Amino acid sequence: MSKFAKFIANEALNLSVGYLAGWWASTLVSKFFVKKGLVNLWGLTAKREAVTKGDYEWLLFFSSYLIGLAVMLCVSYAMKTLRKNQDIATG
Repeated sequence: MSKFAKFIANEALNLSVGYLAGWWASTLVSKFFVKKGLVNLWGLTAKREAVTKGDYEWLLFFSSYLIGLAVMLCVSYAMKTLRKNQDIATG
């Protein structure tokens, strides 16, 4: 495989993993909380706990950071293991 094709494959993997981690974090936060706003009468009609916009953004930021960190560590560990196995097989 050429260097260019490997680069494109790695970038596609990185972007897809990053996208999925961000999507997972936003889904996790929105499952338990809802922003206060005009749509839900400032949280009065919400079935979930309503938080302010600032608190919602902080929750989303921290959950995105923690989930992204966990995903990054898992992918890093998997790649190290894969490379180690590949070196043993060729070695």
